[in-house]
Amino acid sequence: MKFFNNYSLKTHNTFGVDAVASVYAEYDSDDEIIDYIRAHDDKFNQVKHLIIGEGSNLLFTGDYYGLVLHPMTKNISIVNEDNDFFYIEASAGVIWDDFVDWAVNHNAFGLENLSLIPGTVGASAVQNIGAYGAEAGNFIHSVKYVNLYSGEVIDISTQECEFSYRNSIFKNQLKECALILSVTFRLSKNPRVNIEYADLKKYFTESDNIVAAEIRKAVIEIRNNKLPDPKIIGNAGSFFKNPVVEKTNFDLLLNKFPDLKYFDLFDGNYKLAAGWLIDKCGLKGFEHNGAAVHENQALVIINKSGNVSGKDIVELSDKIKSKVFEKFNVNLEPEVIFI
Repeated sequence: MKFFNNYSLKTHNTFGVDAVASVYAEYDSDDEIIDYIRAHDDKFNQVKHLIIGEGSNLLFTGDYYGLVLHPMTKNISIVNEDNDFFYIEASAGVIWDDFVDWAVNHNAFGLENLSLIPGTVGASAVQNIGAYGAEAGNFIHSVKYVNLYSGEVIDISTQECEFSYRNSIFKNQLKECALILSVTFRLSKNPRVNIEYADLKKYFTESDNIVAAEIRKAVIEIRNNKLPDPKIIGNAGSFFKNPVVEKTNFDLLLNKFPDLKYFDLFDGNYKLAAGWLIDKCGLKGFEHNGAAVHENQALVIINKSGNVSGKDIVELSDKIKSKVFEKFNVNLEPEVIFI
């Protein structure tokens, strides 16, 4: 393992916020980190710690006074298969889009709608990432993690992961004690075309016999047209979750705003498009101390000045939440995790 003291995290979070970690460590193998944890299990009970992948869903609101662990593990392998499915294990440190590309190229289908999402495989299970009508949790078979307090290596099933909208057991009960080592995905050998999402429907209006590679290409093109590249301008993608409201509140909103953008969840609730709500508040392009709402996608907050602080972004997000609540009586909840 490699250790660095007073280490800048600016290149380790896609917002490009300049925060310093007391200690930063990276490792290349599961054995390396497991041996370290077992030799220092008392440390994790006493020292503040954080595991980061690409930092694509984090907002540092100040320096981090603790230990930051970063996996550099890069293994992908088919560990089992049957007539219908491949079971593919990917290390936590694998870049998510590299894994999606690998899966499509190996005729393992299901993840193509999740193309170009920044981050790592490990983070995909923590966040239950989703886009264009798909969620990672629908394809995860199991997750292997090491308990930071005991050094025990544990495998849990997808049911035990308690996946829900942008949520999992790793953001709740296991938040402080689990370091994900790898994720095993159950991917179909038979193409399952999923173009129900509006942008994809529009893209494939006149297409037949659509293949996974075409869906991946379409998703990448759509994302590139709608979302700013974090390598060019700092951002964490969608900043807020799409809020869910009950039918009574939904009916009141639809009556007042007939052009309301929503998704019927078919359980008596409705998911509202957070970007639409923010846009209707006239906040596209709105700036605060160098942070701004993206001009083309209201759901994205950007580091427009290039040297914005985490505190500035928090203040902007609070202003957005306040405006949306004032206009729609709807609470927005950040998708981004504040550190």
